[in-house]
Amino acid sequence: MVLALAAGALGALWYTGALTPARLRWIGIAAGAGLALRLLLTGQWLGALAVAGVTAWLAMDQRPRRRESGMSPEEAGRLLGLSPEAGAIEINAAWRRMITAAHPDKGGSAEASARLNAARDTLLKHLRDTRR
Repeated sequence: MVLALAAGALGALWYTGALTPARLRWIGIAAGAGLALRLLLTGQWLGALAVAGVTAWLAMDQRPRRRESGMSPEEAGRLLGLSPEAGAIEINAAWRRMITAAHPDKGGSAEASARLNAARDTLLKHLRDTRR
């Protein structure tokens, strides 16, 4: 019953777009702590120690997280030659056209490819956000 409620809550957070990577991380930490406590109370010391160790590592992990590109939809649209209101098909078609020339395997640079990828991601995110 509790798992069904938790799955429903996670589904609602995901559907509304509120399930960010940071929130998902803290949900995992809380679930790990609960599981470690449950294992400890049932006498399964080794399992509790293993789960507590992984949970502590997850809580104390200080590696840098992926950040937003910082690119506005207008800037992304200019880079891909589109308006910020372009549809997903146009965004992907423009990205494919431009990435063929900018990709490092085709003589382009990694920096140019990264900027095109960021532009595509920004426009697709903007499209998802405006449809809600």
